[in-house]
Amino acid sequence: MLHIVISTVATLIVGGLGGAAASWFGITGGWLIGSLIAAFAAGLTPLNLAIPKLVRSIAMGYAGLTVGATISHETLQSLRLLPWTIAAMILFLAAIVAGSYLLHRGVWKADPPTAISCVWPGNVMLAFAGAEAMKADMERVTIVQTVRLLALVMVLPLSAAGGSGGGDLLPTFSGAFLVAILFATVMTAVAIRLRMVGGELFLTAGAVGAFAAFLDTPIEVPTLATHGFQVVVGAYIGLALAACRGGAIRPAIAPAISGAVLAAVLTLAASVPVGLITGRPATEIALAFAPGGAEAMILLAAVFDVDAGFVGLHHTVRLLVLTLLFPIVLRAFASADYQDTGRR
Repeated sequence: MLHIVISTVATLIVGGLGGAAASWFGITGGWLIGSLIAAFAAGLTPLNLAIPKLVRSIAMGYAGLTVGATISHETLQSLRLLPWTIAAMILFLAAIVAGSYLLHRGVWKADPPTAISCVWPGNVMLAFAGAEAMKADMERVTIVQTVRLLALVMVLPLSAAGGSGGGDLLPTFSGAFLVAILFATVMTAVAIRLRMVGGELFLTAGAVGAFAAFLDTPIEVPTLATHGFQVVVGAYIGLALAACRGGAIRPAIAPAISGAVLAAVLTLAASVPVGLITGRPATEIALAFAPGGAEAMILLAAVFDVDAGFVGLHHTVRLLVLTLLFPIVLRAFASADYQDTGRR
């Protein structure tokens, strides 16, 4: 037990130093990207580094807290537009998933569990958890999902029009935030107890969102906590990437880059007509529709001058839909892989 604690603390220190350095250089999403790079580099050394599953669950619970905190009473007042934009987002996601899945199956010959895990546009850690459960090719999934996340964090902000700044979140721990932590703790424990894949995220998002919206209680998420969350996510992905064999990287590069570029281009393309129809800024639509991990979109919503509630509500719905569908997907694609193997 002690060695797990030491490994975890060492990993977070390495990730934190990398994140601080990247942030100091002004890199967009620096805490996440810097932590990822530092953990990846350290993972190639003999150092004993690790992010246990419990820490991963806590991070997913925090992601749910942050998504739920963006929902406000004012956000719910815009229900006149939300059904249309949410419906458009779901159709958009379905088209991306279907098209990308067919590419992975037909062009890159991935088995069903690996293909769906590579293209699943939910939380990155959720995709990893699902890939593990389906016994997919974890190296291929890790590389493809990492490239997709990096593309959306780094390329989307450079491509989308709009403000480049945003107010810094308050560094104080308010009473509402402490209540939100309590919700996140309880919901994460429930999800772990019931073995709900991704439940830490969507249960927390729902509970915190209801608390924030219906009681009209603003939840100010401290900058320090957000940085720590990004360090955990970046370190987790970096270590998973470091565990990939060198021979697994080359065949995964083409599908990884192609999928990331396709998702970014389609997101930007869809944001313009939807923005014109709804009267919302294209940047806001792009961030709301982007099929990235929740952690990346939470970050961008914080640093861009957009309606964080609008973006957060769409990602909450996206995560709810994707996470509730995940058990069905796990069974369907595990069965498809079994049938595929039987035919071979």
